Amino acid sequence: MLVSSIARFNAMNNMNNAAMNMMNASNSFQSSVANMNSFGGEHDLGMLHEMDKRLSLDLASNSLLYKISYLQEKAAQKRQNQEIKRFFDVMV
Repeated sequence: MLVSSIARFNAMNNMNNAAMNMMNASNSFQSSVANMNSFGGEHDLGMLHEMDKRLSLDLASNSLLYKISYLQEKAAQKRQNQEIKRFFDVMV
């Protein structure tokens, strides 16, 4: 039961970290778009494009990490419930 709880807490921690990273990437992306007028010239547009690619990849990877962590948490919760049920079946 302890192992399942630790796995659930670890998965929830990963979910929270991924959500925070998604929020940070989204804020950076919105900030770069809001300040788009401050960029000038072809070189700066290339830099803006690189930032866009990097932030888009960050959002996609953090979204995937969030989904994987969510599924890990659900699996650990199911396993924990089965362990609790098995424990009480043995006790009765």
